[in-house]
Amino acid sequence: MIRKTFLITVLLSLVCSGARAAPAKPSREALGLRLGMSEEAVHKRLQRIATQQKEEREEEEGGEQEVWVLKKDLRYNYLFTKFSREHRLILVTVVAHPSRVRYSDLGETKDATVATDGMNYSYKWKIVAQGKERAVLLIARGSNAEFLTSYSLYVSR
Repeated sequence: MIRKTFLITVLLSLVCSGARAAPAKPSREALGLRLGMSEEAVHKRLQRIATQQKEEREEEEGGEQEVWVLKKDLRYNYLFTKFSREHRLILVTVVAHPSRVRYSDLGETKDATVATDGMNYSYKWKIVAQGKERAVLLIARGSNAEFLTSYSLYVSR
């Protein structure tokens, strides 16, 4: 009985530690959204996991911005999307619940460009272009040295 309990404890430890391991490379998608996706595809994905709160047209740039509240996500609270005038996703910002997501959950922090003024922190990863996909910037921000407040994906210029 003691041996069985010990084995279960070891297995649970391995499973839990694997779930918190940092990804080798930061992802070029956020909650299943990839830059360049059509507005229709983004809406199809988000309607399953979120409720749209606001939509605004940008007169100057010709695109639009949207705010979506996530339904049952334990890590993230809401997200912003921005579309080009061609109705393609050009920006995603995801806002985390307080003290739930570490910078290291997004990628190896040693590979990021880090900036801080002692009160605010930012980690920036450049994800290189692959095939037809352009390079992407992932920027995580927060007022805590360990936990982020939000992160954004931008098309790198």
